Amino acid sequence: HQMLGHSSRDVVDIVRAAGMNAGYFWLHDMGSLCAGVHLMRNDVESCGAPPPQSAACGVCIYGAARSGQLREHELLFSRLDLTVIAPSQVALDTWREGSDFGAREALVLPHATLVPSGEPPPMRDGPLRIAFPGTPSIHKGWPIFNHLANRFAADPRYEFFHLASRPASGTTARHHHVAVTVDQPLAMRQAMIDLSIDVALVWSLWLETFCFVAYEAAAAGAAVVTSPESGNVAAFAADSEHGLVLPDEQALEALFETGEILQLSRSVRRPGLFDLKFSRLAAELAPA
Repeated sequence: HQMLGHSSRDVVDIVRAAGMNAGYFWLHDMGSLCAGVHLMRNDVESCGAPPPQSAACGVCIYGAARSGQLREHELLFSRLDLTVIAPSQVALDTWREGSDFGAREALVLPHATLVPSGEPPPMRDGPLRIAFPGTPSIHKGWPIFNHLANRFAADPRYEFFHLASRPASGTTARHHHVAVTVDQPLAMRQAMIDLSIDVALVWSLWLETFCFVAYEAAAAGAAVVTSPESGNVAAFAADSEHGLVLPDEQALEALFETGEILQLSRSVRRPGLFDLKFSRLAAELAPA
């Protein structure tokens, strides 16, 4: 899905030596547009892949490497007959705006889709339950969640949960152990059902090309709350059935201050539960 750290010439030679010329190129990230695969200027804010010679690239730690990265992919696409596959429309649109590699074809194939399960959604009384699902990293929005959890720790309207394999330090949010494994691929969905999570904060700072945890949260009946910078998370949460997209962190905090966030509770939304149907990736497209 990208040539970061590899020579396109070597890759082409290997493919040709095997008697092949056509294949699939996945947009799991934006490594074909920049060495900064998340398209974050200086790993701080989303950049949107501006022109390589722009001032925005000139001040970025990835700017010097970007031209070489683009050349490697230009060579790859010029020598091989590649079909581009994106896990979301927003990923494909971003890639098209930032490149002109000349792919044979471009398709969108989501990694998973929601299928109504027919299960009754769990309902309960009590405080609104807000969860941060996954690794507490900056790019995923952990500092934003943690600020809310610590600020409103004594507010009886809210309960905050961190769902992950390991607890994080410096937070008042309650840790609940969740580990997704081969035997339990839907462990995160099940944890959110068991805990009756109302809101999942998926405040990614970078353009998510898909984001499984957003789909897991919606499948569990939780409302996904995110920002416009989160790529496919924002596209997914823009459907009011799945969540809410807010303009910035100030708007997010204001919802907690006023209590408007309570409108996303299960008792108000009456969400359905879903199963996740996973795709077979390129195997769905390859000739039998």
